[in-house]
Amino acid sequence: MMVLDGDEEACRLGYCDAPSLERLFAAAQQYKIPLKRQPGLRIGLLMTDDNVLIWTPTPLMFEAPRHRAEPNGMVLTPQTFKELPQAVGVDPEKSNIPAEIGTFAFKVDEVEKVVAAIKAAPPAPFNLARLSRVFSAKFQFIESVVRGAELLQREMRLDSLIVNSDAPEALRPLLHTTVQPFSTDSNKTVEVGVVVNGELAYRKTGEVLTRPTTQAEMRAYWDALTDQHIVNLPGFGKIIRLTDKAKFEDGRAAFELILKAWVSGFQLVVKGDHGKRVAKVVDLIVSRMEKDNEKEKLARPAIELLVRKGLENLRVIEPGAKVVYKNITVESTRDQEFLDVLKKTCRPKN
Repeated sequence: MMVLDGDEEACRLGYCDAPSLERLFAAAQQYKIPLKRQPGLRIGLLMTDDNVLIWTPTPLMFEAPRHRAEPNGMVLTPQTFKELPQAVGVDPEKSNIPAEIGTFAFKVDEVEKVVAAIKAAPPAPFNLARLSRVFSAKFQFIESVVRGAELLQREMRLDSLIVNSDAPEALRPLLHTTVQPFSTDSNKTVEVGVVVNGELAYRKTGEVLTRPTTQAEMRAYWDALTDQHIVNLPGFGKIIRLTDKAKFEDGRAAFELILKAWVSGFQLVVKGDHGKRVAKVVDLIVSRMEKDNEKEKLARPAIELLVRKGLENLRVIEPGAKVVYKNITVESTRDQEFLDVLKKTCRPKN
C-alpha cells in the first residue's frame, strides 16, 4: 500500500511533481497496488520486510537537492538499532570512536552569527509568505508594451535653426524641433493576417486569411487580447491569471507575426509617397525662412538634402510585444487595500 499527499499544494511546494504522480498512479493501477491520499502528510516512511527507511521530505521550492554530506534519513534494521548509539556518539562502551552524524558541536560565535543575521534581516512573516505564495500560484503582475508599431507618431528631428528660423533668435533653442512625417497616413492599410480570439484565422485551403489593416486596427487587435486576459487592479497595476497565461502567450505570438508583417508592409507603402512627403516638409521650411537674412537662408536643394537625411535617420525599432511577469510579493500581501481590490476585481470564473 502507498499513502501520500499528492495535491496541487504539495506539487507547488516541491514535495512531489505532477508528472511523477501521474506515472505512479498508472503503475499502481497496473499492478493493483492501493494508492491512498492523506492531506498534510510530510513523513517519509518505506517498509519492506524487516527493513525500514525513514526520512523527512524536503520542499524543493525552498531547499536545493541534498548532497551526500547532508543526511536526512536512515535505514532501520536490527543491525542499525545496535549501531545507532555509536553512530550518534553516545555509546559509553566506545567513547573514543568518532560519531558518524553530528560530528561538529555548535560554537558560541556560530550561534551569535545566526542570531545577528536574522535580527539584521528578519524573515517575512510566515503567514504572509504563505499568502503571497498562494496568490503567486494563481496570479502574476504583468507589464506589457508594443514596440515599433506606432509609425504614425514617429518623429523626425531637424536643426532648430532651420525649422524655427522665423522665430526670435532668443526663443529658437526653446522651441520643439520635430516633424511627424507619417501623421497624415492613418488611412494607409497593409494586407496582413486576421487574428480571431488570439489565433490566426485560416481559409479552407489552408492559407492564412488576410485583410487590409490600418495602424488603429492593429492596435485594436492588441487591446482586445489584453482586455480578454489581463485584469487592471486600480492603483496597483495589472495582473493575469496563470490559467490564462498560456492562451495569452499564444495570442501574443500570433499578434507579433502580423505586427512584423504590418510594419514591413507599411514601410513599403509610405515609401511610394516619399517624394511628396519630402516636398511638403521642404515647402514648410522654405516659407518659414522667407524672413531670414540672405546669409542665413538655405537654398531649396540644401534644405531637401537635410530633410531626406532626417527621414533616413529615423530610428528603426524591431516590432514586438514585450511582456514582463512578476510574482506577487510579501509586501503586497501586507497591504489590506491591495487584498481588498484583488478579491473584489478577481472573482472566481464560472
